[in-house]
Amino acid sequence: MNGTCHPAIWLAILVAVTLGSMPSPTYASGGSGSGGGGITIQVDSIKVSKCYYNTGGEMLIKASSSDAAARLFAYRPDGTYAGEVQNGGGSRYGGTAMPYIPYDPGYMTIKSSSGGSVNAPTTPFQI
Repeated sequence: MNGTCHPAIWLAILVAVTLGSMPSPTYASGGSGSGGGGITIQVDSIKVSKCYYNTGGEMLIKASSSDAAARLFAYRPDGTYAGEVQNGGGSRYGGTAMPYIPYDPGYMTIKSSSGGSVNAPTTPFQI
């Protein structure tokens, strides 16, 4: 032999050195569970008890959230922002008249600052 290494040997050495210098993966465990770790994100639960619309373009929304500090926002089906559903305290929101809407949108999407979202069908205005 002439003292030189075959290129395949150099490649094998390079791969071995590279893999040996890489950090090994670590996994988080959550006690007695089957999870592989990661981040758990809690979102609130929203319930809409009223989503009234009348032919005069008025809308009334009453909702509740499992997060008393959340802010709730109403959107039309096309994604247009309609307004904020006012927080009445104690996870109760509502009595909020949205700005004039010239048509019955069919439903409104209520989104929370805490991540929750729900589609609420509109119904004729009731007192």
